[in-house]
Amino acid sequence: MLDIAGYFDRYGWSYESPEPGLWRSTFFTESEEEFDLYVMVVDDWVHFAVTPFLPPIEPDATGRLYPVLLQFNQQMRTARFALDSDGDVSLLADAPADQLSDTYFGRVVEALVAYADQLAGELRHIAADADYYSPLMG
Repeated sequence: MLDIAGYFDRYGWSYESPEPGLWRSTFFTESEEEFDLYVMVVDDWVHFAVTPFLPPIEPDATGRLYPVLLQFNQQMRTARFALDSDGDVSLLADAPADQLSDTYFGRVVEALVAYADQLAGELRHIAADADYYSPLMG
């Protein structure tokens, strides 16, 4: 069985385990935004989720936000954006359980933190301002 708690310990992050097979930690970006990171082991996979990644999106903003999420998905490595059944935006990553190591765990967590730091503010701005065009959209 995977020792997810041990990965968090070795990475130096506090965490809780609200139920068997699920761990939750919190991190802050350089701009002091707070995010929850969930790690869940299901069958042969380890699933990572930063959720919610954005506050609830107004229905009139989805038409401009969702295409941007898809464009970012094509540009990003290791992680991807997804919508849950409530329409909340999450940042996700997956790893095969048999390949997870301290290094692999650290790379996934660092990628999620970096994307949160780089993209959360931009995506909120895109959702809130119909006239805003992100310089990240190349």
